[in-house]
Amino acid sequence: MSSATVLIVDDAEDNRMLQRMILEESYTIMEAVSGEDCIEKVQETVPDIILLDVNMLGLNGYETCMHLRKQEATSSTPIIFVSALYKPEERLQGYEAGADDYITKPIDGEKLLERVSYHLESHLEIAKAQQEAKDSMNVALEAMTYSSEIGQLIDFVKQSQEIKTLEEMGEKVCEAAEEFGLNACAYVIGASKPYAYCEQNSLEAKVLDKAKTSSERIINIGVRTIVKSDQITLLIKNMPTDDESLYGRIKDHLAVLVSICDGRLMALQAQKDLASQRSSVLGRVIVVTEDKLKAFNEKIIQHDNEVREIMTNMITELEAKLFSLGLDEDQEATLMALAYRATEQLDNSRESTQQLEKDLGIVLEGLYEILNSTE
Repeated sequence: MSSATVLIVDDAEDNRMLQRMILEESYTIMEAVSGEDCIEKVQETVPDIILLDVNMLGLNGYETCMHLRKQEATSSTPIIFVSALYKPEERLQGYEAGADDYITKPIDGEKLLERVSYHLESHLEIAKAQQEAKDSMNVALEAMTYSSEIGQLIDFVKQSQEIKTLEEMGEKVCEAAEEFGLNACAYVIGASKPYAYCEQNSLEAKVLDKAKTSSERIINIGVRTIVKSDQITLLIKNMPTDDESLYGRIKDHLAVLVSICDGRLMALQAQKDLASQRSSVLGRVIVVTEDKLKAFNEKIIQHDNEVREIMTNMITELEAKLFSLGLDEDQEATLMALAYRATEQLDNSRESTQQLEKDLGIVLEGLYEILNSTE
């Protein structure tokens, strides 16, 4: 016996009985005594095929057929008119109402069985073909969607290379999640402002904080999913749990996103550490340079003062000695000119020392500029 269900609609009990006797060995039989009864019954159970009389009280067969075709559940269900009306225009009216076939009474049992079997098989083949087409379309659409999603991941890889700070990475990964239709927030380890797309005291931040202590990389909590790596924790608040295929793809994409972030964040952290080390070394160099420059300057001043004092004393003594030597004026002038020339040379030496001090100051300023550029 077939699992197909046949609904017989006829207001005459003897007609229903005859059709039932012909078909009940092969099919499950339902009966309706009027068009209204037929419409009511199909709302509860949709049959696989309907045998419909034309002349009935209330809704006739044509009206019933048109009503059934307007309902989504029975829009494609095979309908065969079984009627005593045989004129061509009456048969044509049946087809115009939406029927698939038309059998005239008195009923030929073998023909009825043949036409019911044919339309059931045809309907099954059409439904199968439609489902295959639908499945093929779904596969094609899914492939196109997957390709588009992979393209978004590739774009994120390119964009991540332009990111310069840990804070910016947290914002970018949340923006990338938005392109998949997801509402996300993130926590970035080591960032000065570690929370992205949520406030520090928010419920989302508390969930992220709790997830940091978990050893699991992916945590599913209803429509929420947390994806972790060594450098970042990502919280998705609206996972598509009602679509198993999409849900699985999205989790795979999120794992890739977090992995990309992890690599870039490690590189940014290494750059940050290197810059910090460079700043520390430059700072120490500047301190040493300042100390040495200060000590050098003090020694130069001390030496200059000592030499100047010696020269001043020497000139004073020379003037006193020259008076006692009894030299003429030309001789005294010559000796004094030599003494003053020595003093002038000392002044020139001082100017050179001051220029050297100025040059060292410029070097120190350059070191400060390098230090500021690394911070």
